[in-house]
Amino acid sequence: MQQLLKDLRRIDGLIVEENRPLAPLTTMRVGGTAGCFLKPTSLNGLEGLLNYLGGRQIPYKVLGNGSNLIVSDEGIGVVISLSRLKRIYARPGAGLYVEAGCTISNLLSWCLRNGYSGIEPLAGIPGSLGGALFMNAGANGISIGDFVEGLCVTTSEGSHWIDISGDFFRYRKSDIPTGGLISAARFKIMDEARKMEDSRAKNSAMVPASSKEVLQNIRNTMWKRRSTQPLGRPSAGCVFRNPSAEVAAWSLIASCGLQGKRIRDAQVSEKHANFIVNLGKAMSQDILSLIGLIKKRVWDETGVYLKEEVIVWDNEKQRL
Repeated sequence: MQQLLKDLRRIDGLIVEENRPLAPLTTMRVGGTAGCFLKPTSLNGLEGLLNYLGGRQIPYKVLGNGSNLIVSDEGIGVVISLSRLKRIYARPGAGLYVEAGCTISNLLSWCLRNGYSGIEPLAGIPGSLGGALFMNAGANGISIGDFVEGLCVTTSEGSHWIDISGDFFRYRKSDIPTGGLISAARFKIMDEARKMEDSRAKNSAMVPASSKEVLQNIRNTMWKRRSTQPLGRPSAGCVFRNPSAEVAAWSLIASCGLQGKRIRDAQVSEKHANFIVNLGKAMSQDILSLIGLIKKRVWDETGVYLKEEVIVWDNEKQRL
């Protein structure tokens, strides 16, 4: 481990920390430590890091804003955080460029300041752009992938842009190349003239709007979230994918009488059955046990097999 840390500290544009607690960095507030916690401060730093790790076949995990994630109590070996890569900048006629460490909240703040509408239904999603794109996060009838026309993917061999087309983004998943890490995205922006020409623009691009309109849309979305989701407790968001467009996971869980079900301090939310909340001292194993119980009960009573939407980093502490 010490030699690894020594080598990594030689890479320009990289912050290296040892034994960083991960629980405070996740919205569920569970998990052990990262033996080696790495924060690139530039794209060059990220490229140098992935080149080093790839050349030595050292496994790693990528941490965004810590939402949609359950981290093993035993901890993780190498974790890369993109939190320092968060620039947003527009290029006239060439779209909006956003680095992967930018949060959805910060992206919405940019839209509010600059008068662009389209992604307000995603307000309240606590994740980073990279994680949101990886799983094609969505809410209220839209998905973030709908608005993207290009991705910068970084591997051990460097960075390159790929154009998005066809079914690259699907329900809660994307076709990111194996071994690739999303480092930035290019969003479609339409001017007023194109907005008038294309009535479907708002569903596939950011379009001009008054800041007042954008703010009201954000407020409406947040009111809906607060009234239906347990935002006052630590959680990882929706635990399970919806089995189909017609069947919601929460309704199946609720129909099995599981709202309020607890394993120690992990509880199925009484407000929204597809959320598991941390009442204070839950461990990741408590949450995973509750997930297993939910899946079995729903299968036994309805014949529907629920698939997790959350990502689990389980029992992967590396001996480095």
